[in-house]
Formats: sequence, structure tokens, C-alpha cells
Amino acid sequence: MKQIARFAILSVVLLGLVALLHAQEPIAPTDTPQTTESTDASASADSSASADQAASDRGAVGTLFDKLKAGGNTVLVQVLISIGGLAFAVERFINLRRGNIVPAGFFERVDSLWSQGRVEEIEAVCNAHPSTLARIVKALVAHRNSAASDASTVAGDIGARELKLHLQKAYPIAVVATIEPLLGLFGTVWGMILAFDKVALMGSMGNAAALSSEISLALVTTAVGLAIAIPMLILYHYFKSRTNIMAISLEEQVNELISRHIIRKSQPEAAHAH
Repeated sequence: MKQIARFAILSVVLLGLVALLHAQEPIAPTDTPQTTESTDASASADSSASADQAASDRGAVGTLFDKLKAGGNTVLVQVLISIGGLAFAVERFINLRRGNIVPAGFFERVDSLWSQGRVEEIEAVCNAHPSTLARIVKALVAHRNSAASDASTVAGDIGARELKLHLQKAYPIAVVATIEPLLGLFGTVWGMILAFDKVALMGSMGNAAALSSEISLALVTTAVGLAIAIPMLILYHYFKSRTNIMAISLEEQVNELISRHIIRKSQPEAAHAH
């Protein structure tokens, strides 16, 4: 159900972006009628100034969308890829939370129960707070009578596997940040090829103004690629750093549990055996 809802949201966003890219040019605003009466001269001037400002704003927006439309299919592909990257970023914001890896207060609760010998209640606490740390604690409880090295190996395998999965889910964001500028460069090079071909067809009638206009449109894809790649790269390194910070916290808490309740327990038993 979550995947269906996610794809539905992405479809709506995609349709909206496609509609914007294919939107018609804005209607030019009509001129403000002038009046010959001196008492309305000031009001007419203010109205004309407001109309000019509004027309300028609409013209700027219209020019932006016109340039994006001029980018052609390359810009459309870039937008589609950016939507995919945004979906992965939203998923990371939702799932890469402290509560899913090392919940606050969980270590203290488990440590207290284990110290009191209420080991059977730890499993209920783990089930009530599903997380990476909870799954590791359940494995430690199941192997509490094993050697400390074996328990540490089991805990390390679980933690490494789940943290690697978190990093892997952030990797597509880095892929988007990498290919977006390359797509932009491709669109620019292709647009410049077409621009020079157009000038060549003009022959002696060609001029620099026509060439500069075509090159300006060709550079749109590069601008779009950079505008998408920069925030995507920032997001990827943010999620990667956040995952590493949580991994350090997880490792500290797991090592502390092993040291307090498995290693110390095995030491008296070894001394008694001697």
C-alpha cells in the first residue's frame, strides 16, 4: 500500500510538471486605458505602474517556462529523473530516523532489565520498539550463554547488514546527482550542434545574434542539470553522514551491553572452572 501511494503521488507531480512544461505562453496584459480628466491622472499612473510590474513578473515566469520548453526532451528526462531522486530522498527522511536504528532510552531500559535478571521481559520490550538495536539485543539475549566473541560476531553481522541497507537506499540519490550534469552537458552539446547547423544553412545571411540565441537555449539543459545535481549531492552526503553517526552510536551501545552482561558473566564462570 505504501508503494502504491508513493507511485500515485509521483504520478500527480509528474503530470503537473509535464503540464507546466507544455503550458501555453501567458496572455499579454491589456494596456491600461488613459483618462483625460486631471482628477484621475494620479490614479491612472499608479494603475499603469502596477500593471507594468505585474506584466513584468508574468513575463519573467513565462520566459522561464519558455526556456525550459526549449530545452526539449532532455529537460523532460532530467525532470523525470529528479522526481525519482526526490522519492528516494523522501523515503530516507521517513525511514532514516533514530527511532528505527537506536531509539532514545532503549539501551537504558534493556540494561536495567538485564541487570535485574528479568531477561524474559527484554524480548517484549524489543517487540514494542522494533529497530536495529532491538533486533541485535534479541540476538544477544538468545546467545547470552555463548562466548562473548560469538555474541559480538552475531551482533556485528546484524548491524552491518542493516546499516549497509540504509546506505544502499541513499545511493540512488548520488546516482541522480551524477547523471544530471552529464545529461545537461549532452543537451548543451547537441543544442550547439543544431545551432551551428542552422547558422551554416543561413550562409552569408547568418548573424551572431541568431547564434547567441540558439546557444542560450542550448545552455538551459546544463543549468537544469546543475540546479538538480547540487541539492541531490547535498542530500546524499547528509544521509550518508547521518547513517555513519547512528552506526557509531549503535556500536557503542551494543559493545556496552556485551561488556556488562556477557563478558562479565563469562569471566566468573571461567574463574570458577579453574
